[in-house]
Amino acid sequence: MGAVYSGALAEPLADRPDLIDVVSVIPETLWHEATGADRYTWIRSSVDLFDAATANYPVVFHGIGLSLGTAGPLDVGHLEQVAIAADRYAPLWVSEHLAAFRVGSGPTSAHAGVGLPIAFEPATLRMLAPKVTEMQRRLGARVLLENSAVYVDIPEVPWTEAGLLNRLCEATGCGVLLDLHNLFVNEMNLGWDGDEYLDELDLANVIEVHIAGGEHIGRWYTDAHSGAAPDRVHELLERLAGEADALRLATFELHESRYDTLGIDGFTGELAAIRTALDAANLADVEALDVA
Repeated sequence: MGAVYSGALAEPLADRPDLIDVVSVIPETLWHEATGADRYTWIRSSVDLFDAATANYPVVFHGIGLSLGTAGPLDVGHLEQVAIAADRYAPLWVSEHLAAFRVGSGPTSAHAGVGLPIAFEPATLRMLAPKVTEMQRRLGARVLLENSAVYVDIPEVPWTEAGLLNRLCEATGCGVLLDLHNLFVNEMNLGWDGDEYLDELDLANVIEVHIAGGEHIGRWYTDAHSGAAPDRVHELLERLAGEADALRLATFELHESRYDTLGIDGFTGELAAIRTALDAANLADVEALDVA
């Protein structure tokens, strides 16, 4: 069982080494990114805090910066920075989002701040497969792709998201990070059926799951990572834990700004609920995944 790292967790992790088993970190939170020759600068205070808090934990990377779904070539500069971080922290695996975060190209590109949807179609598979293959080659680690919270559906595509993930895993040997809260978001906003999604997805490829809570903003239910997970997310976790034989890790996501709201009791209560579901599944030990 794991949790996504933030500065709010530094003290609890250092004080309670048995709180979780694995730390998931967004590597982009450890550096500044700018334009120009010196594109990346480590944030020394953040690095020192992270190193001290997680010295006794294995690590997985959860990337948000490669924007694999953006049309165009792979951002090799950003991949190289992730590789430098991977050399330092030796993550068990690296995950990225099945979405587009960057809009535009070259020096005028910008981060959208939210994952933009991609079309579930052959052209997307042809674009993504070489990027994922190159990621795994450069990092020397298996890459997991995370399903997205989709706020605007793309109509008239021949596949579902689950179908695209199945084809990407077959083409590249990558795995899946199945975010059950994202799936719930899509149930709420777009009318998807989470059970049908699990029926179609090849669960043999699911290595990690994410658990989180959200909130409504206007008509939309959002993936805000703002508290305990809804009952429906735990229901999906219980089903998945019993069926996904390759599952190695369930990770709780909580935004740093909401840690005090949930509190340590709420945080540990959520971890306990996740552990209960996992204990019934007899998961294999968490260990590094070789590139397929």
